[in-house]
Amino acid sequence: MKTLLRLGATVLLLGAVVAAGAVKPVGRRPFMGWTSWDQEALQQPGHGEAWLTAAHIRAQSDAMHRLLQRYGYNRINLDSGWASGYDMHGRPAADTVKFPGGIAAIARYVHKNGQLLGIYWIPGINADLYRINPIIAGTHITIQQICAKPLQAANGFGGYKIDFSKPGAHRYVDSIVRQWARWGVDFIKLDGIAPGSDKTDLSVDARPDVRAWAAAVAKQKRSIWLELSWAIDRRFLPDFQPYANGWRIEGDVDRYGSTLTGWQQILRRFSDAPHWVNEAGAGRGWNDLDALLVGNGREDGLNSEERRTAATLWAISAAPLYEGDDLTQLDSLGISLLTNKAVIAVDQMGHPAHPLHRGGRRQIWYANEGDGTWTAALFNLHDHSVQTITLHRKDLGLYGPVEATDLWSGKSLGVLQGPITFHLEAHACRLLGLRPLQSSVQP
Repeated sequence: MKTLLRLGATVLLLGAVVAAGAVKPVGRRPFMGWTSWDQEALQQPGHGEAWLTAAHIRAQSDAMHRLLQRYGYNRINLDSGWASGYDMHGRPAADTVKFPGGIAAIARYVHKNGQLLGIYWIPGINADLYRINPIIAGTHITIQQICAKPLQAANGFGGYKIDFSKPGAHRYVDSIVRQWARWGVDFIKLDGIAPGSDKTDLSVDARPDVRAWAAAVAKQKRSIWLELSWAIDRRFLPDFQPYANGWRIEGDVDRYGSTLTGWQQILRRFSDAPHWVNEAGAGRGWNDLDALLVGNGREDGLNSEERRTAATLWAISAAPLYEGDDLTQLDSLGISLLTNKAVIAVDQMGHPAHPLHRGGRRQIWYANEGDGTWTAALFNLHDHSVQTITLHRKDLGLYGPVEATDLWSGKSLGVLQGPITFHLEAHACRLLGLRPLQSSVQP
C-alpha cells in the first residue's frame, strides 16, 4: 500500500507536466473544488438564490483552505445568481447587494487563500439586454445588431442567438471575458449549451458561441478553464472538444428538495458514463458528472454506502471532483471520503475506467493507470440484497500474481493467485489498487 500511495503522490506532483504539448494546458487534470449551485438549489430555510452572498463564499473559501486544500481542492465556483443587470456596454454586472465589493473583491479573497475563482454565464443575449440595446464596448454597434435575424433561441434556456458573422459579435464576447479576467476570474461555466441541454436537434446551436468564448479566453494573459453544461449531446462532442476543458455528460445531480441529491441521481450516471469513457483524457478534456455530494450525510440524502459509491464512481471516471455541500458543515465520513489520497490519485491519473459489462446490478469497472498499476471497482447496485461479486484477474488482462490493496481502507489484501470475492451490501462498493508482479500481464 505504501508503494501505491507513493505512486499516487507522484501522479499528483507530476500531473502538471502530463501532456506538456497539449493545446489546452489548463485542463491537464480534472479540476477539484467547490460550486455554489447545490446550496442555492437546496430547498431548506435560508437557501435558494438568496444564499449566494460574499459572506457565504468567504466562509466556503476559508473552510476549503482549512480542510481540503492540501489534498488538491482549489477552486471556488460561483454559479447562477451572482449577476444583476448589465453595465453601460451590456456586460453582466455583479449584484452589489450580494457582493458589495463586486466580483473583483471576492476574487482577491479567494486568491489570498491560494484558490481560483470561477463564474457562470449562458451564451447569447438575454431578452432584457436585447430590450436595453446598449452599445458594445469600443464600437458603435448595438447589441440588437449582433443578434441573428429572425430572432432564435441561443441556449437551452432561451435567449437570443448571436450571429458571429456580424461586426461586433466577437468583440462583445471578448469584452466580457476581458473584464472577467481583470476581475480575477479563473474559470467560466457556460450553461445551456446545445446541441444538448434537453435540445436533441440543431434547432438550438451554441457551437459558434463556444468557439467564440474559447477564442476570447485564449486572448487573455490569465489562464482560464472553460467548462460546458448542462449536458452536451455526445454526437457533437467533436465540435466542442477542441475548445473546452470539460463538459457535463448528464443532467443535474440535484433532486431540488430538502436534501441535495438521492440514489437515483447517482445510479443514472452508471448508465451514462460508459458511453463517454473514450472521450476524456489529458489534453482532451474531462467528462463532468456534476457535483460530488458526499460531504454531509444529513444534507446529501445518501447513506454512508451510497456516499462511498458515488465518490468511487467519480474517481474511477476521472471526473472533476467538486463539492456542493456546505463546507463548514462536513461530517467525519465526508472529510474522509474527500481526503483519501489514494482515491484522489486514481481520479487525477486521468484514465476513465471501463465497465467489464454494461448494465446489470453487479458491476466491475477497471482502468489501466499507465504506470504499472490497475484500478478495479466492484459495485452492488441492488436496492436491498447483499450480492457476491468475484473479480477474475484474467478479465482485466492479468494472468499472474497481483498485489492488491483496498484503496479506501489502505489495507493490503496480499498477493492474489486466484479470483477474489467480496460480499457487498446494497449500494456498496470496493475500490482496489492492483500491481501485477513480473510476467503478470498477458503479452
